[in-house]
Amino acid sequence: MTYRIAQDFEYVGNDYWRWSAWIEASEAELDRVCEVTWVLHPSFPQPHKVSKERSENFRIRTAGWGVFTLRAEVLTIGNETVVLKHPLRLEYPEDGLSAASKRQEHRLVDTGKSRTVFLSYSARDAQVASRLRADLMNAGLNVLDQTRIEHGLPINQAIDQMIAQSDTVIGLVSDDEMSPWVTAELEAAERAAKPILPVALDTIGEHHESARRFGGRLGKLQVLSVDKAKPDTGAITDAIGTLMHNPHNFENDGGEFNS
Repeated sequence: MTYRIAQDFEYVGNDYWRWSAWIEASEAELDRVCEVTWVLHPSFPQPHKVSKERSENFRIRTAGWGVFTLRAEVLTIGNETVVLKHPLRLEYPEDGLSAASKRQEHRLVDTGKSRTVFLSYSARDAQVASRLRADLMNAGLNVLDQTRIEHGLPINQAIDQMIAQSDTVIGLVSDDEMSPWVTAELEAAERAAKPILPVALDTIGEHHESARRFGGRLGKLQVLSVDKAKPDTGAITDAIGTLMHNPHNFENDGGEFNS
């Protein structure tokens, strides 16, 4: 059998996309399908959706802001289930790219090696993280984060695996106190001896003492402060490049990051 998942998407603005997915196969194979159970990211209000619409190739229509591994459980005649997986693709239109990502794109791609970063953030910073993720990917970086966790894999195990695959770990913090989830992920990065870039998301006109948001040994890291409304991707990619040459960012007694 040659079942596979196909998809399309439409950017509607404000870091949000409408998208759909369906099953592609020969007509004879599609005629054997009884229903398809689509398994979405756990953050969806209804993460399991069932489609029995053969005329639409068992299409699902929804919307969201993040990418993840989409799963389809195809139930065929004879009670056989075929499990398919597909990395959801959501892209900004060309004219939606930030100026910062355009400045950095050629430099990062021309290195011949795609850098991988793990992006750590709390739920309240999810929309900022989505925008930053897209900009970093457009700048030539491979970005891993919680949206890439596959269905059925324990969260802690998945996070540890993604951190191990990463060249650098970025931690986003917008509150005076760091989320325990972000703290745990940065501590895991420290144990794995990964370069860490703490990024403080500040509001123009309100400047916090960024280093104090990171407690314990993490408090000795230098911190890059960016505008929460429009993070400077160029500054972040420059800082990542600096960390590649000097990964031991713990030698500093806190303060602001100077690339």
